[in-house]
Amino acid sequence: MSGGVTVTGLDDLKAQLRALPGELTGEGGHLVEARANGAAAIIKAGYHVRTGTLRDKLTVTHTSTAYGAKSIVKNTSKYAQAYDRGTNVRHWASGKSTGRMWGRQPPTHLFARTAARERRAMYADLKDLLVRHGAEVTGDAG
Repeated sequence: MSGGVTVTGLDDLKAQLRALPGELTGEGGHLVEARANGAAAIIKAGYHVRTGTLRDKLTVTHTSTAYGAKSIVKNTSKYAQAYDRGTNVRHWASGKSTGRMWGRQPPTHLFARTAARERRAMYADLKDLLVRHGAEVTGDAG
């Protein structure tokens, strides 16, 4: 494409996104927010309902400026990491059990996998945005 913009690699994509005109920055911000909200909805739907703490402590924070947008999906529950990474039954050296947290809980990786999948999809959406507006994008961000 003559006179167009060529993007190679994730770092170059990020630099091009920072240089977008205000109109495209707004549209890109909406894409970022939509993916973050979608990730939060998927994660909340996957959490068990035992106490609701995992669901209630999941938050999404959106920040935008004239030069970019940022969304953070975060779970502040003290159980969130154990739920995502799993737990083991632990014992003292003598063999006595130290107690259990949900027993042996296999890892769900719900938060980590959903966040990674939605982040890849967000980069694809942003790539499509650039292409729709005349940029030539090569390579993948994933």
